[in-house]
Amino acid sequence: MKDDCFIRGAVPMTKEEVRTVSLAKLQLSDAEKFLDIGTGTGSIAIEAAHLYPQLNVTTIDSNQTALDVLKQNQAKFQVENIRSILGKAPIEIEDKFDAIFVGGTGGNMTEILSWSFEQLKVGGRLVLNFILLENAFEAIDWLENNQHSFQAIQLQASHFTKLGQGHYFKPQNPVIIIETRKEE
Repeated sequence: MKDDCFIRGAVPMTKEEVRTVSLAKLQLSDAEKFLDIGTGTGSIAIEAAHLYPQLNVTTIDSNQTALDVLKQNQAKFQVENIRSILGKAPIEIEDKFDAIFVGGTGGNMTEILSWSFEQLKVGGRLVLNFILLENAFEAIDWLENNQHSFQAIQLQASHFTKLGQGHYFKPQNPVIIIETRKEE
């Protein structure tokens, strides 16, 4: 899905190229339940729900404005397999998930990582996105200290843009994507 298809408002959004890589790493084709923490505009949740109509998607965000934008995007893309929760993770939740995406932590990194591994089914995938190095390093330290194997990449996309008489590639913020699994 193209970024300009989404209703944005003043809410963070995972951009198209980063969203594509993150969704690929989540491997949702056989998943039944997916959790999106810090959903923002809901671009990850919306695209996942659209690509995989059998998927039960749950989103959590502590910002009511974000959930309002998500609902607008949900209506625009006509996806009904998303339920949203207003709250700050970690929260009480009954479900176990095949995959979890973390787009924002709200300063609760350690708690969210511990809680996410509790919420994942064995073999479940956890994918985290960061623009701040300190947050990525905190997640990497936690994963290493808790003996979880992981892969971390940095992705930066630039878009071809006209500037005066010439052209250039206008860069987006680089994003660190961390991928891990819940082992037995």
